Amino acid sequence: MSGSQLITITVDDSSPLLRYTPQPVFNTNVSPDAYAAWSPVCNAQGGTSRCDDHSAHLTGLDGAKVALSFYGIGLEFYGNVTLGLKVQVTVDGNLLGDNSGLGNGDSNQNLLTKVDGLSLGQHTVVFTVQAGADRSLLTFDYAKVIVGHAKSFNRTVIDGNDEQSLTYGPPEQHLWSTWNNYDGAVVPDGVTNKTFRGSDKKGATIYKKFSGSTFLYYGPCYTDTGSYTIIIDGTANSQPLEYNASVPYQQVVQGCLRGYAGGLSTQTQHEILISNNQDQKWLTMNWLEIWNHELEESGSSGGGSGSTAGSSNGSGPSNGILSRAPHLFFVSPPSYLYQVATKASEIIPWTSKHPASSISPASASPIAESMTAFASLAFYTLIFRQFLSVV
Repeated sequence: MSGSQLITITVDDSSPLLRYTPQPVFNTNVSPDAYAAWSPVCNAQGGTSRCDDHSAHLTGLDGAKVALSFYGIGLEFYGNVTLGLKVQVTVDGNLLGDNSGLGNGDSNQNLLTKVDGLSLGQHTVVFTVQAGADRSLLTFDYAKVIVGHAKSFNRTVIDGNDEQSLTYGPPEQHLWSTWNNYDGAVVPDGVTNKTFRGSDKKGATIYKKFSGSTFLYYGPCYTDTGSYTIIIDGTANSQPLEYNASVPYQQVVQGCLRGYAGGLSTQTQHEILISNNQDQKWLTMNWLEIWNHELEESGSSGGGSGSTAGSSNGSGPSNGILSRAPHLFFVSPPSYLYQVATKASEIIPWTSKHPASSISPASASPIAESMTAFASLAFYTLIFRQFLSVV
């Protein structure tokens, strides 16, 4: 594919956009049992408050699952397995196979399995644990979404403090404040302020109108962040997606991808509304990214076809072939809001993984409080009728 760029998004295990079953234990005072559920851990050393480079989800529970929905042509799954544990792969409701013989090694960043050859479009992948010998264990570090090959690509980064581009609401209620970034924070070019915005008030909103094919929303995730809703191109019948950004350890993920939408039409403008669902839980905003790209049609011709393979160097034999299949995860067009989170946008890598810290805005001192008029009051007439569940 001469002249094209491969676009990928590396998805960190700590993202609120991943769906774990059973849900991880969220108690910072209790060491979770990795053989009863998912056990999120942060292995940061030296007293650092950042966990972006150091998080993982562990489990040895037979039948435990993690699901990811995305717009693209493939997905890679990285981590480690011990004592014969296998990862079973299901794509759009169809079983592909497992990762037999893969993922063993000293690193937690081994390629466990690879799903490729999918048609460009919306897909849902579910990884299911098949326990091996007694005390076998899966360590899940990250997944990498293969978005596709772009004929052209343009990336715009919007600072969360840019009140000319973003509207914080509701108007005249002063629900938002400004906070220092956590120690060691790394942000992409285009983010000039060393601060982020936060609100711990239910009903606080962020609104943005934009034109582009992909939308990404980043803000710190930590114990005191909570439930929030994202809706794109809303109507009275829209189905908002609800996420929870709380992590069960003291460290903070500053560059946490809280929202992602792909496959958007570039021929029309889009609107996004992000809403805080809880009092005394923080909704945060660090920066947004708007991508404009034209993707080449890639993968197999079938609507849900593909194969799974893997090895330590990213290539290997096929473990199975998937024929045409219905999709499990559907959002009314044109929104295509998918559940993906990231350590790095590999099309323009700005860091290996995003940084974080251990102090929440609730225990820090605000720099300033400021509000802007809410530009699109029509969004407040949206009727949130139901939430969409993936797993």
